Amino acid sequence: MYRIVNRSFMHRVVIRLSAMFLVAALSMFTTAVGSAAGSPGTLGKAAKHSSRHKAKHPVPVGVVFGGVTSAGGPVVVEVSRDGREIVRATIAVQQKCQPSGLTFFTPDYYTHVPISATGVFHASGEWSAPLTEPPITGVTNTGSLSGRFNRAGTSVTGTWSFLSVFNGATGAAVERCESGSVSFTAIQ
Repeated sequence: MYRIVNRSFMHRVVIRLSAMFLVAALSMFTTAVGSAAGSPGTLGKAAKHSSRHKAKHPVPVGVVFGGVTSAGGPVVVEVSRDGREIVRATIAVQQKCQPSGLTFFTPDYYTHVPISATGVFHASGEWSAPLTEPPITGVTNTGSLSGRFNRAGTSVTGTWSFLSVFNGATGAAVERCESGSVSFTAIQ
């Protein structure tokens, strides 16, 4: 029988993840601000548009959208210069854990998500990592992102979900932390 994950372990995990999220968000923000301000190499260069990718409604090119989720966390979506993909979407989702009852915000992100001609996008993934905090030996994370840009290209709405399952030495789950389906709206 495994012990319930103690709060100090989860607190260390949350602090590490929060620091990583902050660095990623600041990096994305400074890159976007630099591009918007006309950093070297961006002035005078027009975004390339393919005649094969005629959007039914425009998705703004080279734009960063920002907003807040239904759970109160931040969300940032950066669109590529050609408007055909989300370069990076970053979020902080609130996870609720069982059986510990711990609740915390954790970062998640997706890169290079294709945007359809109608402004719709979807991405999902699963990844695992070993951990060395007894009784935890590993974590498996599963997430998904879905949404759409409005016809005017001034906002993006969607849903995001994130699940972390912490495993013990036998591989059995000892803690399950999930966000559920979190809705968001982000504007230019």
